[in-house]
Amino acid sequence: MARIAPTAQIDAVIMAEQNSTVHNYAVTQKERKSTSPASLPIPPEIIRMIAGFLPENYAASLTLCSSSMKELLGDQCLKAMKNPPTQTFYFLPKVDYKFVALLARDLPQHFACFDCARINPIRRIKWPNNTKDHLGCVECVRRRGRAYSPKFLSSFEIYFPQVYLATKQHRSGIDIGFPLEAFRHVEIKYNRRTRRTTLISADARFAAKELLLRSQTWILLPRSQKDRIVEELARHQMLIKFCRHSESESLGVIVSELVRSKLSHTPTFQCSCCWTDFVVRLKHCGERGIAVIITRWIDLGAGLDPENSKWHYHIRRRKGQRHKYCPVDIQKAFEDQEGLSMDELTSGNQMKLFWETKNQMSIWGSDSLA
Repeated sequence: MARIAPTAQIDAVIMAEQNSTVHNYAVTQKERKSTSPASLPIPPEIIRMIAGFLPENYAASLTLCSSSMKELLGDQCLKAMKNPPTQTFYFLPKVDYKFVALLARDLPQHFACFDCARINPIRRIKWPNNTKDHLGCVECVRRRGRAYSPKFLSSFEIYFPQVYLATKQHRSGIDIGFPLEAFRHVEIKYNRRTRRTTLISADARFAAKELLLRSQTWILLPRSQKDRIVEELARHQMLIKFCRHSESESLGVIVSELVRSKLSHTPTFQCSCCWTDFVVRLKHCGERGIAVIITRWIDLGAGLDPENSKWHYHIRRRKGQRHKYCPVDIQKAFEDQEGLSMDELTSGNQMKLFWETKNQMSIWGSDSLA
């Protein structure tokens, strides 16, 4: 029995310590739930003074960090959440975007929307070729004119949130579901009325922390239209513009000059308003007809601000001032990065286009393409 006594004493001590630990934990949890401003380690007067010196966005963020802080500071520091002053034609978001962006920093799977100034889950933002289903933000869907597309009525549309998320993943190195693969796209359409087959492809790369897009458009005209290629392009001029700043007849003028001078392609042109470089090429495709190939290289910017000129002037008709900036060869910047070369891209698109043309001939008959 003498040997058992010490063990019993030890067990009793352990049980007492466990009970004490459980009690202390319960008290701590209770204190945490009922923490009052008076129990904060810093005097309330000092906290109010600190909040008073902070910018409005940071003061509002401090107020919302805990219920006790909200109780202490009240609504006086929530100016960033108030509606902007009423002015004529003053249609700003109801909440300051910078404040929302500050809150979103601690939410890696969310982002602050530039259009509605709300925090949205990243998973709601679809890839550019899937925007018709759901973009994730009601305001972005309403403002359809704020998208960039390489061709009118194309299913491939790029909105700023997609550029923002892709560049964010590139900068942070954290996979948030927006790799460069999101900007790869190929679509082929055959117009039975005009007997014309059109292919659009797109791929993207990063250069100097900016998102660059390469888009190639093929317009395959059948043999019967080969001798009046300029007239055929002019008839459908609204569908084929190099950028928002090019004139409707620009492509027809360039193709006419190529035909007259018997050249196969143009030099690289640069829009003086937006960050778009492009080349036009003519390719004779034998019995299939003749193809007009337009290749563009577009600098979409660093994805930090939708008002940045490199993004802004791609979606606005208003003329930019690219000529005032340091000259940049977007084509070279893109092609210098790892990936498909220009020749490989063109060859691959030609195979896809010819395969689709062959299928259309089998469906509609050779007379429809002759």
